[in-house]
Amino acid sequence: MSVPMIRLSNARKVYRLRRRMFAPTEELVALNNLSLDVAEGQTLGLVGESGCGKSTAVSVMLGLLRPDAGDVEIAGKKIGEMAVADRVRLIQPVFQNPNASLNPVKRIRSLIAQPLRLHGGEDEKRNVSHMMDLVGLPTRLADAHPAELSGGQRQRAAIARALILNPKVLICDEPTSALDVSVQAQIINLLLSLKKELGLTMVFVSHDLGVVEHLADRVAVMYLGEKIEEATTDTLFEAAQHPYTLALLAASLLPDPDIGLPKQTLGNAAADPFAVNKGCLFAPRCPIVQESCQHVAQSLRPVNDSLVRCDKA
Repeated sequence: MSVPMIRLSNARKVYRLRRRMFAPTEELVALNNLSLDVAEGQTLGLVGESGCGKSTAVSVMLGLLRPDAGDVEIAGKKIGEMAVADRVRLIQPVFQNPNASLNPVKRIRSLIAQPLRLHGGEDEKRNVSHMMDLVGLPTRLADAHPAELSGGQRQRAAIARALILNPKVLICDEPTSALDVSVQAQIINLLLSLKKELGLTMVFVSHDLGVVEHLADRVAVMYLGEKIEEATTDTLFEAAQHPYTLALLAASLLPDPDIGLPKQTLGNAAADPFAVNKGCLFAPRCPIVQESCQHVAQSLRPVNDSLVRCDKA
């Protein structure tokens, strides 16, 4: 069996936070024994509402955060044992807001070439020109500043910078959410083209299930730090099993205004990461909750072609 390009094994990350000034600190479990495998050349979609742990999972995969427990492996190597120079040549991120990731006083040519200068590389001018062509940026913009580019062009520059070291893994943390809808489609199609041309393995984090359906080969759904469902994209969108996944799919807005707003089945309460619950974490909001759910912790189990953390699925 081939080694997954990305493997998280029972990763756990806990923060200690105060809800009020002078209040005692409390534990917030951002990741709770999260396990993910991404095969080489595949794209994993990571979805869930704000606060479910997606960004913490991304930071752990990139080596920016060290998990309190569990292992992270990239191409079969433990990320904590890799030199920084080796790690950045293997895995690179593309973040949500290119305005925050591109230095406004630098020129685009310099920004794209920065990884080469930091970690070693030859023929900077030729490599920058090649990457700009690859992501669809006109070479006339090489001497422009980020403020002179549109939002989509800035995100293309960020993608070019991430790829200039020829990494095998690209971690995309909501790279289209700050863009206009028409530009989102361009960036999605660009990522699909780059994945095919460069043989990239990708993790794509998003709130937009429509984008994930278009991009991902598999989808993992997170809730309060736990993976509650995972399946191939077709299986998840056609036959989701977990009530939270079903609620997310049902909440997606459709382009027909005559259909009206989707019916909300999760109640008015939001997910509470500080709530102490010995049973299912989703029980307080679940439309099919039963008494046993309040007291019995749920474990991932196979249901048809999915892995589901729900005894009632």
